[in-house]
Amino acid sequence: MVTEEAANRQAKGRHESLSRTFILYTLISFGLLGFVFIGIFAKVLWDRELDQATTTTEALFLSAKEPLERAVWSINEESALQIVQGLLSLKAVESVWVETPDTGTYGVKSEIQNKNVIKYDLVSPAIYANSDKIGSVYFIIDRSVIYDQVVSVVTTTVLSIVIYLVMLGVILRAIFRRLIGIPLSSIVTYLQTPRLIEDPPRGELMPGRTDEIGILASSLQTMVGKRHADLKQIQDYQMNLEDLVTERTEQLKKVQEELIQADNLAALGALVAGVSHELNTPLGNGLIAATTITESTGHLKDKIQAEELTLDDLNAEISRIGDASNVIEKTLGRARELVQNFRQVAVDRQSEKRREFNVDHIIRETLATLQPSLKKTPYTVKLHLHANTVIDSYPGAVSQIITNLVENAVKHAYEDETNGVVEIETQVAASGHTTVTCKDYGCGIPEGHLKRLFEPFFTTKLGKGGSGLGMAIVYRLVTEVLGGQISVVSEVGTGTTFTIDLPPAVPASKTAA
Repeated sequence: MVTEEAANRQAKGRHESLSRTFILYTLISFGLLGFVFIGIFAKVLWDRELDQATTTTEALFLSAKEPLERAVWSINEESALQIVQGLLSLKAVESVWVETPDTGTYGVKSEIQNKNVIKYDLVSPAIYANSDKIGSVYFIIDRSVIYDQVVSVVTTTVLSIVIYLVMLGVILRAIFRRLIGIPLSSIVTYLQTPRLIEDPPRGELMPGRTDEIGILASSLQTMVGKRHADLKQIQDYQMNLEDLVTERTEQLKKVQEELIQADNLAALGALVAGVSHELNTPLGNGLIAATTITESTGHLKDKIQAEELTLDDLNAEISRIGDASNVIEKTLGRARELVQNFRQVAVDRQSEKRREFNVDHIIRETLATLQPSLKKTPYTVKLHLHANTVIDSYPGAVSQIITNLVENAVKHAYEDETNGVVEIETQVAASGHTTVTCKDYGCGIPEGHLKRLFEPFFTTKLGKGGSGLGMAIVYRLVTEVLGGQISVVSEVGTGTTFTIDLPPAVPASKTAA
């Protein structure tokens, strides 16, 4: 309640200040214009009264001129003084005297000799004969009388203007308060309403007003309504944000798992194709050797039936059959080795069962399955396996990591190169952890790309067969599945080294993806 009263007092104070300022400026403007008008009016009034006094004096003098000229001409001093006293009795005349060259001065001569003196010449009554000048009449207009008249009129006018301005101020204040002050105070009070945006008041702020104030009030209410709607929408977003983030996170994890599974299946497909191609050679050789044995046994059978078999023929065919048997044995052994490696890698990748295995053996088996693909490239993989240790982990994840690292080096490190070497090395650290290092001597990775290397979908081969998941899968398998750590060091033009640290056993909190 105190806050509302303080807000109302502030709004009233601002309203009164604006009203006082408006009225003050208005009255000052009218006052200045009034003073200019009074100055001009006083000057015009002064000039008019002075001209009127001069004209009146001149008219009276002209009526008394002939008698005065006769009195002066006849040297009738008493008559001349009477006429002078008569002219001096005029209200606007301050002083009158007559000067003649022969008889002296009639009346009291004023000591004031300036431009305010009005002079008229007197001539002899026989003007039509000789036009002789017999003297001069001097008048001084009483300016104090004119000044008093002008001051009286101006004072009355000033008082009228002051009364007018006071009444105008009162009327303007009432009009301003009615048309502007009260509406502005209502708008200020509306804007200072507590929780205005959260819970805006209902109803129209300025009903029936279509002028600028009404438009302003309507615009403010519209703006507050929009802010209220925006705030409500933001609050709804905040309430649903956590659920939305959780839902999107689950969807992202699901999509990522599906992409990783698809990548695994694609790798298995490539592995199957490579192994099938590799099996084709030993199986073909075995088929040729078996055909050779069949031909030899048929030849011996024909000789025996014809009783033409000799010792030399027997020895030759036995030697031929022995060579073919050796070929069959070697080719079937090679096929058996390829099938076993493929079966082990495929089973490990698909089943993702945790078991104990030798890290070096898994790496060798994985490289054996990659040989069909690597034979088609000018690149070679050198193994420096010195760990020879057994860990309790997920062999399929290790195989997938090695496959992705080798394929990444072939596709990116030695792009457009005619030869290249990838070195894989294993060692056992003093802590019992197994360190796996994959090193190439290719083009290297720019520093800006290193920070994003393990981000999903980050690839420099977008649109050229790169999915951007290879390194992301490696990072996830190392950190989330195997419970290890991975780091990378690279220098442009020198090469790249990936270092993986694997614990002897997967932590209990880690599970296969």
